[in-house]
Amino acid sequence: MRARSGFSVFLTFAVTGASLARAQARGKELFELMLRERLAPTVGTTQVTWLPGSPGYLESDGDSAAGRTFYRVEPATGKRTLLWSDATRAKITSEYARLSGAGGNRIPFTEFTFERNGGMIHFMVGADHFLFDFGRGEMRRLLVPAKTGPLDLATQQAGVFSPDFNTYAFIRDYDNLYLCDTRTGKEERLTVGTSEDNLIGFLDAGPWYVWSPDSKRIAYLKAEQANYKYPLLRDLDRRATVDYFRYPFTTDPNPVLELHIVDVATKADVKVLRGTEEQPYIRDITWLDDGSEVTFQLVNQWESRLDLEAADRSTGLIRTLLVDEDSTFLNPIHNFRQLKDGNRFTWSSERTGWRHIYLYDRSGKVLKQLTNGDWDTGEIAAIDETAGWVYFSGAIRLGLERHFFRVKLDGSALTDLTPESGVHEVTLDPSTRFFTDHFSSLATAPVVTLRSAEGRSVRVLATTNTDRVTQLHLAPPELLTVKASDNVTDMHGMLFKPADFDPAKRYPLIVYVYGGPHTKSIRNRYETTDFRAALAQLGFLVAEFDGRGTLDRGKRFQAGSYLRLGQADVDDQAAGVRQLRMRSYLDSTRVGVTGISHGGFMTLMMMLRYPDVYQVGAAGAPLTDVRNGPRQYIGRIMRTPQANPEGYAKADILTLAPNLKGRLLLYHGTNDHNAVLGNTMQLARKLIDAGRPVDMMIYPGGAHVLEGLDAWHGIKTMLSYFLEHLRPEGWERTRAALW
Repeated sequence: MRARSGFSVFLTFAVTGASLARAQARGKELFELMLRERLAPTVGTTQVTWLPGSPGYLESDGDSAAGRTFYRVEPATGKRTLLWSDATRAKITSEYARLSGAGGNRIPFTEFTFERNGGMIHFMVGADHFLFDFGRGEMRRLLVPAKTGPLDLATQQAGVFSPDFNTYAFIRDYDNLYLCDTRTGKEERLTVGTSEDNLIGFLDAGPWYVWSPDSKRIAYLKAEQANYKYPLLRDLDRRATVDYFRYPFTTDPNPVLELHIVDVATKADVKVLRGTEEQPYIRDITWLDDGSEVTFQLVNQWESRLDLEAADRSTGLIRTLLVDEDSTFLNPIHNFRQLKDGNRFTWSSERTGWRHIYLYDRSGKVLKQLTNGDWDTGEIAAIDETAGWVYFSGAIRLGLERHFFRVKLDGSALTDLTPESGVHEVTLDPSTRFFTDHFSSLATAPVVTLRSAEGRSVRVLATTNTDRVTQLHLAPPELLTVKASDNVTDMHGMLFKPADFDPAKRYPLIVYVYGGPHTKSIRNRYETTDFRAALAQLGFLVAEFDGRGTLDRGKRFQAGSYLRLGQADVDDQAAGVRQLRMRSYLDSTRVGVTGISHGGFMTLMMMLRYPDVYQVGAAGAPLTDVRNGPRQYIGRIMRTPQANPEGYAKADILTLAPNLKGRLLLYHGTNDHNAVLGNTMQLARKLIDAGRPVDMMIYPGGAHVLEGLDAWHGIKTMLSYFLEHLRPEGWERTRAALW
């Protein structure tokens, strides 16, 4: 349920066919054109890789004879100079030749990462790791295990280098933490019961094990997780096999978690803490910069309270830095940032009802609330202690826009560095002197601007050519403000229309829905060439709404679905459609809804609770019984079935199966680790038992978000379904042409 999955995933797939009439393309032809071509290409430098040290960003050119050449670009002028001198370049190539036996003087890599604040680079050639030290002019091969794992199927990475790169920590056989000496290749087992991914607790719980800054210790979690196994049937071969991955359901008991600190050299192991039934979750393990203590969050079973704790590296003695609580659930954002003075740190809290930034000292005393007001701050990008600035993102205008701000460490001089109305996506240079601003709005195509730390425009890096958009008479979607189902709360939506829209005609409507409590869909950004806009060209109106339960409008709005998934959030969706039905050009007898993941759950709830509003649905990878949901996702919103029996009963789609009146398509991949396939199978059984029609498409080996040929087949299947059952003008010809 983690991914906010949507139509945009399909934009990368080519559509074959004859050449199309360019400026006058309409209907199916325009749909294909919008998928096949970049109608609004952004030209120039759209992303930069900032360099450590003084301001500058990285560029490179390929050269077949000498390999890739890397440059430093001066931000203010755009002037390029060689990143490395000829002598340094020669040293890199000669050292690589010494270690690998390869001849020639080519730079052996096309990409690399800086380490130690630019003092080293780490790169790979094939499966081999190399580290080059600029100060010493030496390179060494980093020896890593030939075999890690087998890993849990949900793993994100096989292992982690220590900060000094002398040791590689990795998981073998699911739960055993091993060390590999990168100089000798010698391996040894360090702990038992340590996994690859912290799937215990709520989303984004952080890593399971973390190196200390001096590479001498590892803080790690220990738990018994063997019982959290869910089977995946592999039946494409003649003899089927079964794989397993870990999937703790909301109905599963919490495992006992322990936090330990182990000395890598001596193997002395200190047990810091053992979780309890009341406070079972441990997350976001972070060492203090000086390595004296390791911090972590101890979270209660309802994820409504967390204690930020610090444990002494040697004794394991714990002290509490702060306690954060919420009447509903905590919305995790890890803005724990340590200041270089070694005594202060920042923190984000929703204690006022809106997420704001606070400054603490290491004793846990609140020094200052740095931001305030009816808006949500986002992630901290950097802290410039010399000038006294904190740089961060924020959502304003009821979440419609994202901007970039800075505020003084004393809470003064709050400044919006990106004042243009719209959405700004920013990358800040490490020296905090420049940032890139990727900006767009409904009315303005993307433009990338280099700005100074004060927000002053320095130069334009990229612009978007909208000539084809203008020629095709494509218009931005309509931004909607409608009432939620309480008839009081304003909620936002978006309506896409065909380029040849005629208000005298009547059109079917497709509602696209996600609605998860960790996402937001409706923003003031450029959407004119979005997949939803392309879909509208097939003769549909396409709408999307952000009902209660979604992000960036304060905790009260987000908590609209707390303990009540599938209730107010679904009511709001129906309220939005009912208000659209008042428009004469919308045919209320032809309304469809589609979504995947949480959107699949919402699609089914909307179809089954409001059969008078929605006639056709297409639900991908849905959750059909929240008891089948992953605890780290559902448990945060719904608690447990024992603690919230009414909420779970009302969120159980299986009991609503007899309500189906319209046409329903279910599609699901068999290799889904987010919403397991059993959800779809259980609902299919209930619909069959109730004598209701259901169509299904199962993708053997398909992931939660379909990929490759599965994705293209899925989109055509969904489109065919809506064409057949909502019947826009010319639907038969369009459906036949899809295949």
